[in-house]
Amino acid sequence: MKVKEFLVIGMMPFFYGSATRLPFIYFVIHLVDNFEVDMLWVGIYVALYQASRVVTSTFSIVLPKLSHFMGTSIGLAGFITVYLSDNNLLTPFVAGTVMVGFSECMSSMQKYAKVMYQNESDRELASRKLRYQYAAVMLGVVFAFSVGGFVYQYKFIDGVALFGIIVEALALASFFLYFLLELNSSATDPNNLPPTSSTRSVVEDVAAFVNRIRTLSILTKMVNDANAKFDKDKAIAATWVNWIMCISFGIEALTIGYNLSIGPIFMLNQFNRQTSIIGIMFAVGSASGTLAAVSVTCTDTGRKRLKKIADSPFDICFAMLGIGTGVLVAAIPSFPVHVAGVILLMCFNDLGATLMTELQASISTTNNYRLLGPMGQVVRRSLNVVTALTGPLLFGVYPRIPYFVAGGVTLIWTTILYGAFKSRFKKTLAAIGQKTGYSQETVAQRTNFATAEVVTATNADIRANIDQNKEWWFTCHFKGRSVDAAPIKESVQLPDNL
Repeated sequence: MKVKEFLVIGMMPFFYGSATRLPFIYFVIHLVDNFEVDMLWVGIYVALYQASRVVTSTFSIVLPKLSHFMGTSIGLAGFITVYLSDNNLLTPFVAGTVMVGFSECMSSMQKYAKVMYQNESDRELASRKLRYQYAAVMLGVVFAFSVGGFVYQYKFIDGVALFGIIVEALALASFFLYFLLELNSSATDPNNLPPTSSTRSVVEDVAAFVNRIRTLSILTKMVNDANAKFDKDKAIAATWVNWIMCISFGIEALTIGYNLSIGPIFMLNQFNRQTSIIGIMFAVGSASGTLAAVSVTCTDTGRKRLKKIADSPFDICFAMLGIGTGVLVAAIPSFPVHVAGVILLMCFNDLGATLMTELQASISTTNNYRLLGPMGQVVRRSLNVVTALTGPLLFGVYPRIPYFVAGGVTLIWTTILYGAFKSRFKKTLAAIGQKTGYSQETVAQRTNFATAEVVTATNADIRANIDQNKEWWFTCHFKGRSVDAAPIKESVQLPDNL
């Protein structure tokens, strides 16, 4: 693996995950125990921390590198502020911790990865690398929870702030190294040089051979052509599927947001557990989530087993179902059962986030992903602001209400998402079938949801067919016209067998 690739996929995500999750171990507990802040202001302070993450994610839409550098630098300054200030003063403690939230650079790193692999012939490569990138983030979260709880328990706030300074300093150093390598590669990248005549001849020979293979099937040719021009056509617009995925990032963040905002104080007050134990519990949950996500999404065996349960994108619905179930189990008033629910929640949360990231990358052009990648994080962090504000307030009314709310909303959204995916897939299969002459069953056997989205996005006739069916449905249901069936475009009829 190249150094730049290691930085983007491994090192920077690891330090980002550690730095941004560390405050969840100490922030709420320290506000309540040390400063005796009431739950309303606890919610406001945690919401400010989450809002700072939204700011950096939004900024990354237009200037990813600058937002990455500025956010990490401000985060480092935040930990330094907490470390140097008087431990009895509330204002510098809150201000410093809120500043740490500006370290939210996940969307910037996702854009680095998407651009890095945009010219690869294997379109799935970027999706795989984004899975590995998120796995590195989760490993950083495990590191922060496991070490942070012990550090806070035995070295109090100064110890955890110093730990944060070290992590943020390494994160900033990693970014500087990546930035220097990026400057050097942009000047010497051989892809920017014109090929020699001999090289061009070889390329043409290979292209001619590939074209002969493609002519074996009109459907195969359509898929290959779509993959070839998908990232090159900047006129391709995002679909409602892209935007519904952005919303899904927010719903997925609802349960983990409540868990992180009230989880530590919940364990402390309801079960009388020390911060070191709380850190271990969160670390175990994060480690379990990392193991589940990596073993399922990054190994052939895991992906095959998941496919037997639910194929993409319905595997996302399966993960969301697990998240909703886990958070409701966590509400049961028994410490072992609560821990089991939290672990279940974190396992499916990490799995769901990985699957969502992969699907969004698969059905988005590089040009669209410049907006959609950060927008998913913006929605996610915005919902975290909501959970930060409402979590402590609901906890003050009844400690388990946040878990009930999160579980109910997640399960309702899962039902909506399943119906939306099923309807969309059925329409795209029908449109592709009409275009190629194959039956829907044959198209379904030879494509998947992401491939169907790519083919639809790159083929004007298929898009028009889907839009035409939408107009027909609208006419039948709202204008009172009696129409027996949607008009079918003429297509070349080919046998289903190749």
